[in-house]
Amino acid sequence: MAVVVRRMKVEDIEDVKRIDAIAWEELVTRMYPEIPKIAPRTEASVLSYLHANPDGAVVAVDDHAGIIGSSFSHIWGRTGWVGPLTVLPSYQGIGVGRELLKYSLRYLEDRGCSDIGLETMPEQAANMGMYLKVGLRPEGLVIVMGKSLESHSPSPPSGAVSFDRLSRREAVRRHLLASVKAISDSLNPGLDYSAEVELTHKSSFGDTIFAKAKGEYCGFCTVHTVMRREEMRGSAVRCLGVMPGRGDVVLEPLLASAEDLAAEAEVPEILVPVPGNRQRAIDAALSRGYKVVQTLERMMWMGSSGLISGTGDNLCSWSG
Repeated sequence: MAVVVRRMKVEDIEDVKRIDAIAWEELVTRMYPEIPKIAPRTEASVLSYLHANPDGAVVAVDDHAGIIGSSFSHIWGRTGWVGPLTVLPSYQGIGVGRELLKYSLRYLEDRGCSDIGLETMPEQAANMGMYLKVGLRPEGLVIVMGKSLESHSPSPPSGAVSFDRLSRREAVRRHLLASVKAISDSLNPGLDYSAEVELTHKSSFGDTIFAKAKGEYCGFCTVHTVMRREEMRGSAVRCLGVMPGRGDVVLEPLLASAEDLAAEAEVPEILVPVPGNRQRAIDAALSRGYKVVQTLERMMWMGSSGLISGTGDNLCSWSG
């Protein structure tokens, strides 16, 4: 068997979706029988990853079976992460996933990223073992918290904080993106969420909320109201940042505004990723009726994502 890792092409998308569906169905059947069948990824979600970093989207090709795996890379300033990484079940455990991962990690390093890693489900022992062998090390827990929006009521105005949305402020788009960059950098030097904000806007996945206090933008929250899988209805906070020293005033109103945005899209629930050591963010979510849905382990190949040592409120998902 000869396997080659090469750049992904647009015409590979259907194979990539098929492999992802097969791999997830096998995983759910084996380990999570209580979960309903996983729907395929949408073509729009796969294309968005491909177009965002074309050289970082790759497939593993067997000379007889064709495409048997895929991997995507994401760049947020000097922070880079890998995911989703998928291999057909019949080709798992023979080094295909390891080669895809090594390619993606090297790509991110070559692109100038100094903080590089991924997120994984800690209960997946085989995946965790592969990541450890490649050289990734656990950095910390990310708790995915969820809230039903079925009986949502709009949040009352916050006197100390006002909000804008990117979709309503196109005239000052550059200024808003510059604010995202400044806030991101204050959370972890070199981090820049503006690429994710732009990708969300261009792909019509959702919107970004900007929080202003004392006359300056000091927080933002990108909310996906279109999910990555077909027939899946819900919303998720993709990234949320609040400048150090402003969290006590801004964080909970920003979460409330994210819920309002999601409820306007008429989706039944919202998910928020919260670092396990950020007690204020956990308490804010719990006080608003969120419950723990899932836990993820963030693992670093080099540098740090600021998950443990960072300042301010930095809530983001590295789950593809």
